[in-house]
Amino acid sequence: MKKIGILGGTFNPIHNTHINMAKAALFYQDLSEVWVMPAKIPPNKLGITITEDFHRYNMVKLAVEDEKNILPSDFELLREGISYTSDTLTALRKYYTNTDFYLIIGGDSVLYLEDWHKPQEIFDNAVILYISRVGDASDKCKQHIQNVLKTEFENVRMKEIPFETNSVSSTEIRRLIADGIKDGKQLNINEQVMDYILKNGLYKES
Repeated sequence: MKKIGILGGTFNPIHNTHINMAKAALFYQDLSEVWVMPAKIPPNKLGITITEDFHRYNMVKLAVEDEKNILPSDFELLREGISYTSDTLTALRKYYTNTDFYLIIGGDSVLYLEDWHKPQEIFDNAVILYISRVGDASDKCKQHIQNVLKTEFENVRMKEIPFETNSVSSTEIRRLIADGIKDGKQLNINEQVMDYILKNGLYKES
């Protein structure tokens, strides 16, 4: 039985913290692979213009090119409609019957997971691996899981991945690039991804 981690997001752009999250999940949960999966239409960003699919996917491919067992996935990009995680996991289970799926999310998402589209389908189709941010976020997540998620839903399987992140967000990275910052290390971006951004004139306006 393969154990596949799914790291979804807009990846606009993908940065090193995303990759380090995938590495942590691979290591601590002994996953076979992690698939980095850009969303076609992120449900939390409806009505907001985002960078074209092919640019975001190309950046993901560059970011994982030299990583072992971390692979790009265009699964959501090839599907129509809003990229609901529940629908994606249900479809993945149909396509890959001999596979256990592990959804990798940030700890901040744990605190409103009950508001996601069809959360019970998410719990039924994947183990949730969550990565808390620094501070007391870990305790907040554990309390929310126990007091809310396990109370309102069944089959709630959630595990915390040891990881500490306080990096800038993709939103901040886009702003800094628009302000003229071109140093990938300063922006916490893979150098190949940074070269791609500059070559294609992405994020000139924040």
